[in-house]
Amino acid sequence: MKYAYLSGVLLTVISGMAHGAVSLSGTRLIFDGRYNEATIEVSNRSDAETLIQAWLDAPREDDQSGDTRAADLPFALTPHLVRLPAKGKQTLRLLYEGVGMPRDRESMLHLYVLEIPRRSTAAQQLSIAIRQRINVFYRPAGLTGDPADAAQTLIWQGAPSPGARLSVRNPTPYHVSLQDLRINGVEVADQRLLAPLSDASLTLPVLGTKGSEPEILSFKAMTDYGGQRDYCAPVQGGQPFNVPLRMPDSHSLIGKC
Repeated sequence: MKYAYLSGVLLTVISGMAHGAVSLSGTRLIFDGRYNEATIEVSNRSDAETLIQAWLDAPREDDQSGDTRAADLPFALTPHLVRLPAKGKQTLRLLYEGVGMPRDRESMLHLYVLEIPRRSTAAQQLSIAIRQRINVFYRPAGLTGDPADAAQTLIWQGAPSPGARLSVRNPTPYHVSLQDLRINGVEVADQRLLAPLSDASLTLPVLGTKGSEPEILSFKAMTDYGGQRDYCAPVQGGQPFNVPLRMPDSHSLIGKC
């Protein structure tokens, strides 16, 4: 039993450094509530057959999956287990029962895909199972507003002084995935996912004195298609403010606020 446990640990560590042969057609999946199903394609880029196992789960803080809660979700995923031939592809279908999820906001789930390669016949060679995970956002029909505008609808408030905190409220029914949050180029957070109708607070870094110039808040927000859009704006002291899209600047490749 002790040997089996150590082997499991070794497999987990190495798989985190390995590159799998299986890839997904998107880094996230939007389930449009106007339809009964959503799909995503799985591709096998290698020259060897592989086995994949897929399942859906509710988000967990410890980033561990468990199919005991997945059984309670009003979704079905098919196929659950499938062989992918060399250079082959497979479409995964996610089906919704029609009831059981909130109708006034998006809900987030996790889709896991486990790649299980064929056991190698070569001596002293280890076969590694690699697990991938993407976010699935179930978006009920009839939600107000445009999800593309959610990032610039966020309400920010706070003063950039040592030890201060910057608060943000998401008044929309959509998730907003933020990356590379900075004040005057100094990192505040690498990434932050804001749930619908939620509040969050960020600790601000200690900044140098810039005189009367305003402090600039900048970040990137993920789109439905996995792309990124840049946002920036001066921090309005203790007053609530929104952060619009970064405007194009003919004199800069980056743009300006």
